Order: sequence, then structure tokens, then C-alpha cells
Amino acid sequence: MARDIPKATIAVLLVLTILVSIIGTWTVLESISVKETTPVERTVSTSEGNILLNLEEPQEIKEDSANIRFEIK
Repeated sequence: MARDIPKATIAVLLVLTILVSIIGTWTVLESISVKETTPVERTVSTSEGNILLNLEEPQEIKEDSANIRFEIK
């Protein structure tokens, strides 16, 4: 025998589903905004460093290739 679920039960489940969805979305958005506003401080100390920057005239742009070179010593 198949029993029908009353409309009131379906309505309550629908309202609970919507409330859980809203509360979950709000919680996630709040946790993201708190992490974005909290600055992360990192301290790096070095005793010596050199920076070398060479600027060259732009060459022809070739659409099928690109090169980037970084050298860290």
C-alpha cells in the first residue's frame, strides 16, 4: 500500500530546506569576508640582495610563441 505524504509535511520540509540553504550561504559568505579583511603579515629578512632590470626594445610579436625569463640568484 502506498501512503501519500500530507501537503503540510511537504511544505514544512520545503521551508526547512530554504532556511538551511540561506543560513549555509550566509555562513560561507561571512567566513570568506572575514578572511579577506584579515591581513596576513609575513616577514622576510635578508642580509643581501641584488635586483637587475634590463629594458629592451620590443620585438615583433609572434602569436604562436612567448618567452619569459626570470633569474633569481
